[in-house]
Amino acid sequence: MTSPATPPARPSVVVVHLARHRARRKRLSALLRRHGFTRVAWLDAVDGAKLPANPPWDFGGKKSPRKNSDEKSSAENAGEIPDDFGEVSAWRNWADPYARRAMTLGEVGCALSHVRAWRHIAEDGYPSLVLEDDADAVEPLLEDLPLLMQDLDYIEFELCYLSQRNAPGPKFLAGRHIHVVDYHPLWTLAYLLTPPGARKLLATPWQTQLIPADEMLPACFGLNREAEVNRAYAQAPGLVVAANQRFFTPAESSANSETEKSAPVRAAKNSEPELLGLTVATEKKPELRRLLHSGRRYGLEIEPLGLGANWRGGDVANSKGGGQKINLLRPALQKLPEKQPVLFVDGYDTIITRHAGDILRAWREIAADEAPLFAAEVFCWPDKSRADSYPAAPDGNPYRFLNSGAFIGRAGDLLNILNGKIADADDDQGYYTEKFLSGKHRIALDHQCKLFQCLNGALQHAQVDEGRGMFFNRHTESWPAVIHANGPSKQWLDKEGRAVGGRRRTHYGEME
Repeated sequence: MTSPATPPARPSVVVVHLARHRARRKRLSALLRRHGFTRVAWLDAVDGAKLPANPPWDFGGKKSPRKNSDEKSSAENAGEIPDDFGEVSAWRNWADPYARRAMTLGEVGCALSHVRAWRHIAEDGYPSLVLEDDADAVEPLLEDLPLLMQDLDYIEFELCYLSQRNAPGPKFLAGRHIHVVDYHPLWTLAYLLTPPGARKLLATPWQTQLIPADEMLPACFGLNREAEVNRAYAQAPGLVVAANQRFFTPAESSANSETEKSAPVRAAKNSEPELLGLTVATEKKPELRRLLHSGRRYGLEIEPLGLGANWRGGDVANSKGGGQKINLLRPALQKLPEKQPVLFVDGYDTIITRHAGDILRAWREIAADEAPLFAAEVFCWPDKSRADSYPAAPDGNPYRFLNSGAFIGRAGDLLNILNGKIADADDDQGYYTEKFLSGKHRIALDHQCKLFQCLNGALQHAQVDEGRGMFFNRHTESWPAVIHANGPSKQWLDKEGRAVGGRRRTHYGEME
């Protein structure tokens, strides 16, 4: 263990703590005293609830006093810790590896709070136990902590997890009570960090490409599950280990996590979107709020076109209408650079359920040379007589026919498709069908539902992963990113599909 002097029998403790969580501090203070931890520094956490939604965040010039309620006179804990983070930006296209959502403001605050802890350890010069304020001890096991510390005295480790969920399979032991980490641990609830490890973490690009704390730690040592994140974050090799048993566990249910339930980070100020979302909606209905909020949760800002206009687009219930959507979309596309990727979705019966970066990747994998890509459905609508004009779908797939409720393409290519005149009350899907069947616009259909899922006539293929808020198509074995509840399937989104789009963990407020 690297340190300037022999460490105490119990390691130093650094707690990242939100001041408004007074009950947590009272509980954790009593626990640490009960188990003989006498050198405890309480660091004010960065409160994500107080951050503006759009980065960059400017933290220049602020200072936060070191706090130690248990050892107020301790010389080691005197003085101030500078909080001059400067200007901080989130990783532009980072997506949660589990739920494929965007980073939240709570995760920003948590990550910066851990950066504050790393600075403390680098300055202090001793290995320290970093705890989040909702940590709780597994009481009988905590008495074995000195045995683990003895193991650590014999190896040059830099990071040791004390609350990880062990991956299955055999582990390479580094001592009687620890094993080498070759997987991605999930929690930053409790870990031991040495000063060299802290300095490595501080050398990562956290200031310009901030990601959640539990992603930063493994990425620093090349252990993140995302290769792109490892390439950006990995420093010099170092030994990462984990305890064979869990010493700390969350005191509260993860379903109540403020970090995951907080508002998503939005696009940086004055930044050009990599993917622009557009929809048409003349009224501010709850279904529109549902769509816009789902877009933000997955890193996509969707602009509604036509709000406040009179709807003259016909009656979809009578299998006719929607031409007004084309007439509202055309001038919006004329204002964009020709190569700007644009996702168009219907305003009242669609929802986003994967990250904007996933949408772009899926489009580029499916459509050659970024050709316009439309959703596919199982019915030929509105004119059944056109069915025989369609080519057969690959492998006899039932998703054979064009659906105009969701499509993606470069602005210039989409504008070329919209070069014909259409009355507001004429049918938009009939218009796009003729453009597709003409063969003049390179239009491709998403037959495998890799990007778009139309639900009408296909609910038997639907499966919801409630934990991740994602949709799985059992027939095509795909995870579509845009769910379109067309036709009579609309009610499914608020019944069986209630969890789709991560709505199990959030609440829809008023549309901004």
